[in-house]
Amino acid sequence: MVLSGGLALAGLSTALEAATEARVRGVAFDAFTLFDPRSIARRTIELVPDKGEQLAAAWQAKLFASTWLMATAGQYESFTTLADAALRFAAKSMGVPLSDAMRAELVAGYGEMDLWPDVAATLERLRGAGVRLVVLSNLGAGLLIGSLRRTFILRHFDAVLSTDKVRRFKPSPAAYRMATGALSLPADRIGFAAFAGWDAAGAGWFGYPTAWINRLGAPAETVGPEPLVTSRDLSGVLTLAGLG
Repeated sequence: MVLSGGLALAGLSTALEAATEARVRGVAFDAFTLFDPRSIARRTIELVPDKGEQLAAAWQAKLFASTWLMATAGQYESFTTLADAALRFAAKSMGVPLSDAMRAELVAGYGEMDLWPDVAATLERLRGAGVRLVVLSNLGAGLLIGSLRRTFILRHFDAVLSTDKVRRFKPSPAAYRMATGALSLPADRIGFAAFAGWDAAGAGWFGYPTAWINRLGAPAETVGPEPLVTSRDLSGVLTLAGLG
């Protein structure tokens, strides 16, 4: 009885050690898993009441298509430059007149987003468990740092990684690689928290255990690896870290 109990305890200890080893030791967050971008669409609707919803959707689609084009071609412009260009394109294609001031106000919204409600508590829990954190985003460095300071969460992060640093937008491997360098960890020990399905696929291709934080209930991608975890909130990140 003592022997079998000892063996059981030894087996449990080994299992716990294996589980601990399997946990991610760092997490890289896409900015939109932290910041709610819906305020940008709301402001677009306020400024353009009759076509604002359609304009916001067309703007977002053109903006991210532009970042993908840049990544594929090995080219780079700042996120705000592309955001303004995409807004001009969308407005022109829809016949919506926008003044320079209106465009500037809408683009500035990317630096004025609110936190999602679960962010502060989740970051506290991860840091308390010794998990190292970075932000890894296509947003410009100034936008990221300003937003993190404004919302009082900058202190939680070991590094703020904008694609400005490598001049390659996600899903370029050069963009994802920034986290392995910043955290000095292999890819399989860094969880990636993606807001968009395409970003989850890109991070998975790179080798990150990925949580797709599908806050808006978007359909799953049909190309690329499936995320390890899918959730509507940051509970998926806690699961990657063995805290869920």
